[in-house]
Amino acid sequence: MSAAQDLESLSAKFGADVVGTKEFRGESTISVKLGVLHKVLATAKSEHGYVMIIDISSLDHFGEDPRFEMVYELATLDDSKHLRVKAKVSEDEEVPTATDIWLGADWHEREVYDMMGIRFRGHPDLRRIIMWD
Repeated sequence: MSAAQDLESLSAKFGADVVGTKEFRGESTISVKLGVLHKVLATAKSEHGYVMIIDISSLDHFGEDPRFEMVYELATLDDSKHLRVKAKVSEDEEVPTATDIWLGADWHEREVYDMMGIRFRGHPDLRRIIMWD
């Protein structure tokens, strides 16, 4: 199954909670509502083989609401498929941690928290790693 087929499968499974999908130059992106983000990430790993979390980052759309957007870069173990998962986040919302799906999400989430102030609900050790208190 290709990443494009994975987009179709995830879109069918999560229906109206999928805000959009995009295929551009071999890059597959799915944008979802924050409420299903954790389920989409878990499904990408368990059902589609995205066992590696390459990166977690965030965008600041200052002046818009919701202000922030989370971006997760996933890959299969053999690096044959890549998937980008996005979800918009308001300033007063918390993002569910992905550390229970990938242990490697720990430092990425701490960096996003440190640089953007986005809190991760359920994170085991959400403290600053770059900035000083």
